[in-house]
Amino acid sequence: MPRSLSRGDYSLVMAIESSSRANNWYRVLADRSSGALSCDCPSWTFKQNREASDTRSCTHTQVAERLVSTGAGNTEPMPRAAATTTSPFLDATQEQWPGLQGRWSIEQRTSAINAKPYQFVLLRLDTGNGDTATGVVAFAAAHHHSEVEMASGVAGWAGYAIAAEVARLGGFPMAGQPPEHFRVTRRSTSGRTQRRVAALPDIGLWDILRVGDVIDQGDGRTPIQRAANTLRLFLGEQMFGLLERRGFIDVPSVRYASEQRVYRLRRDPAHRRDRRIRVFERGVYTKDFCIVAGMACPSDDVFLTNFLQLLSDEEAALSVVQAHNIFPPYSDGAERERIPAVWRPRTEAALVG
Repeated sequence: MPRSLSRGDYSLVMAIESSSRANNWYRVLADRSSGALSCDCPSWTFKQNREASDTRSCTHTQVAERLVSTGAGNTEPMPRAAATTTSPFLDATQEQWPGLQGRWSIEQRTSAINAKPYQFVLLRLDTGNGDTATGVVAFAAAHHHSEVEMASGVAGWAGYAIAAEVARLGGFPMAGQPPEHFRVTRRSTSGRTQRRVAALPDIGLWDILRVGDVIDQGDGRTPIQRAANTLRLFLGEQMFGLLERRGFIDVPSVRYASEQRVYRLRRDPAHRRDRRIRVFERGVYTKDFCIVAGMACPSDDVFLTNFLQLLSDEEAALSVVQAHNIFPPYSDGAERERIPAVWRPRTEAALVG
């Protein structure tokens, strides 16, 4: 979290690149309870207004307010292009976050921050479950990024923000907390930079950025380790800790609410295989669903994909479940979890069912 807001529940509103340092990012966050905006930039962090601290702002939070405003007052709308449903940025985001399902669209705008030109990219996902989530990234024109470089930033920042909002709307508010690291590129291993990040968790935004099918990303991690880090980063320490101890996460059904269905997503502690999803209806364990990946990938990637897909488009997630994918209870393990599966409306769903 920003240094001056060390506690709270935040949503990532947008990521803005530093105009002087390429691939260094400021996060504009919104407190979910009050709506107050904060920023990582020095101007916001160190500015103290002791008489009216709630009026603290910076150019980045002012831009964020413009983007989310409805045109009230004297705020002028930014120049904009029409929204489209096809873009390399959308392709990169969908590849990075295959569990996010629904209707995607993208909108690009150009505007200035402190008289310096920026390109804004807004992604929108209308999920199959009836929700809407957005993510915004602002690139400084001074750095002359290629389309490939921008695609990584959009997939990382905007994709993460959308996944976090989908999880929150699905009843998991502590998943998708904004990552602590501000750089898209790898962390340096020398000198001052190493000392600066040494106190931070060894998981950052880089862990969720993949480059196609490249296995060696130069970070010394295997795909299995990187997948585990991605899952831990997204779920957050509290929720990931519960998953480690219990071995599962319960996701309440939207489509089969009348049957009070709950999907119990289980994780293999050894990270060697995908586990079948246990299905409960009105608290009774009725069957197992086998939802497998279309290509070979680490089991934690499959786990996160299934989690997000059930939250974003349950019907799409179940479309692969045919008669040959349905098995009787305990079909791939004899574990008897003692914690009951309790269905709750999405607005009341707990962190872990």
